[in-house]
Parts: sequence; structure tokens; C-alpha cells
Amino acid sequence: MEGLARKEGSQPRFTEESTSRFVDAGGVRVHVHDAGSGPVLLCIHGGAPGAYGWGNFGANVPGLAEHFRVLVVDLPGYGRSDVPDIRGGRYGFHAQVFADLLAALGIESAHVLGMATGGAVAMMLAIEHPGLVDDLVLVSSAGGLPLFTPMPSEGQKLIQSYYGGEGPSPARMRAYLEMMMYDTTSITDELVEERYAASIRPELTAAAPEGRPEPSSPKTEQVWRELDRIKARTLVVWGRDNRVQGYDNALFLLNRIPDVQVHLYGRTGLWVPFERVREFNTLLVGFLGGASAR
Repeated sequence: MEGLARKEGSQPRFTEESTSRFVDAGGVRVHVHDAGSGPVLLCIHGGAPGAYGWGNFGANVPGLAEHFRVLVVDLPGYGRSDVPDIRGGRYGFHAQVFADLLAALGIESAHVLGMATGGAVAMMLAIEHPGLVDDLVLVSSAGGLPLFTPMPSEGQKLIQSYYGGEGPSPARMRAYLEMMMYDTTSITDELVEERYAASIRPELTAAAPEGRPEPSSPKTEQVWRELDRIKARTLVVWGRDNRVQGYDNALFLLNRIPDVQVHLYGRTGLWVPFERVREFNTLLVGFLGGASAR
């Protein structure tokens, strides 16, 4: 995925392989990209077929690593992380794994960025382990409730059908990416192949919880019921043209999280960090920098 990191326009200082490491997090082997220095920024990716840490945030790492120690994780069951048996709710399980990850690295607290499924995990981390989360950034996050978008959404239907019928294919992956992003000119053959290859790794396919008509067990928790328990200062970021999680979800989060602000981009889909690399990085650095200046 080094091609994504080059989207910022210069040769990256940090690459997918040079930042790669593994950490034992409470018995779960988690794959992590570790880049930069300074305040810790933990980045948790989304859960759609073919998703993994560097795939979601690789384009952002070079810029963000100038300001933070950036930890981009692969969710358990995705990328190169273990595929564990999940006990209890899925979001809470992942949150505990990342709490154990921070402890294993000797990190007392971190800023936490979560996108899509990773946003729900990030919120659960802030709810169940409030002392670990300095500030929270939620991008196209799951875990809320739509106010007017029909459910399941157009994008959710496409995701749920990915492993059905004749099974995954590059054409299905391209269709998903074209639905997910507003500007489809960013979708290269390389990107399609990378996401497709990640979606069919044999050890992951059977366990992948998203991409089927009925999500694999265990079930996900109703995080929206507990949003008022989030103490961390929170930035919610959304694309107006998100066809998976409509921006009405952002308005719901605005209404329920106590210390929150929302930033909406027009002509932008679900994958805000990739679709608006420089603008997103600037927004994120400004928000988190404001926290340190208080």
C-alpha cells in the first residue's frame, strides 16, 4: 500500500513495511504500524471487506507522523492481526484488546481516531476505559443511529452481499470502492487489487464479520445508548455523500456526545482520510493541537 502513502505528493518517510511490528495485547497478537514521535495517536480502521489499518490510513501517516507517534492497528480478524474467538460484544472485545495494547507499549493514554467500525470501537474504548482516551476523532462512524437514512443503506446492502452468490471478485471490490468514494478517479487497479487480495486471505475469510447478509456472531453492542458517557473531547468528521453511513448519523452523535463538534465535507464519501488527505490531516492536527494548548 505504499502507493497510498504517496498520495500526499512526495516520497514517504514512513512506509508500510518500515513501520510494521507486532504486539501481544492480552494474548492477542496485533499488527501495528508505528511511526513518528510525540503524543500518541491510535488509529482504528473500518471493518468492510478488504479493510486493514494501512489500507485505511496509509495515505495519512507521513503527514500525521510529523506531529504524533502514530499507531495504526489492524483490528483482530483483519489484516495481519490474529483471528481470535471473540467473547461478548465485538466492539467491547476490540476495545479491551486496544486497552491491552496500550498497556503493553507502556502508553498511559492516547488520542484515538476511529473510522466506520473502528469509530464504534473507539467510542467503546472511551466509554469503558475513559482514562485511556485523551481526545476522540470519529470518521463515518458506526455505533450511532440514522435520523433519516433508510436502513440498511445502499452501501450496507452492497457490503452485506460481498461474500454471497458467486463470492468475492475484483469487480465486486471495484463496485464497493466506487460506492464508497465520491471521486472515483482515485480508484486505481492497484487499489482494487490490494483491497480484493486482503478480502480473500483464507485465514480471514471465514471469520470476517462484515460482508454477509447476516453478520457473524458475536453481535455488536448498541453503543448509541451510552454515548452520553463519553468524557473525551470529540471531533466527528463526515462526508455529505457517504452512501454507507449517512451524515444524519453525525447529527445524532452531535446531539448525544457531551463535548463534541462536527465537520462535514461536501463532495466526499465515507473514506474522508483518503479522499481529503491534506485537509483531513490539517483538521486533525488543529483539533488535537488545540487540546494540548489548553
